Amino acid sequence: MAMKLPRQYAYNPGWRILILTFGSGLAWISLLAFIGNHPPSPIGLSFGLLPILMGLLLTVRRLVFKRHLILDRDALMVPTGFLRIRTKRIPYMDIERVWQVRLLWANVLCVDTKQGKFEIVSTLLPETDSVIAIGAFLNSKARQT
Repeated sequence: MAMKLPRQYAYNPGWRILILTFGSGLAWISLLAFIGNHPPSPIGLSFGLLPILMGLLLTVRRLVFKRHLILDRDALMVPTGFLRIRTKRIPYMDIERVWQVRLLWANVLCVDTKQGKFEIVSTLLPETDSVIAIGAFLNSKARQT
């Protein structure tokens, strides 16, 4: 598969994920308020506050720490770590294996290298079909080495 290089993909949490996390937290707190005759317990309240805090964290990540997945001429640059803030450069010749798994509503492209295993999550890409194109490209690079 011929792909023009370098190629850059935005790699940020989508608005759907942000709305889902905020919405689930607010829905839980609302449910506790409508059902209970007494104030919610701290444990019950934390089940609503945790998704709201995660939504805030993901919103900051999306707006402040914009990241990109880059397919360069000789290497893949993929965001890694907590909230995918750091970037790791992976030379194509270090790629040993590429495979795809399904995790709930997301496709996860796993890249096994000499440096470790890295994941590319489809929900962080702008288009869900991008992970298929990236996987095909990386598979072709892994076969060449």
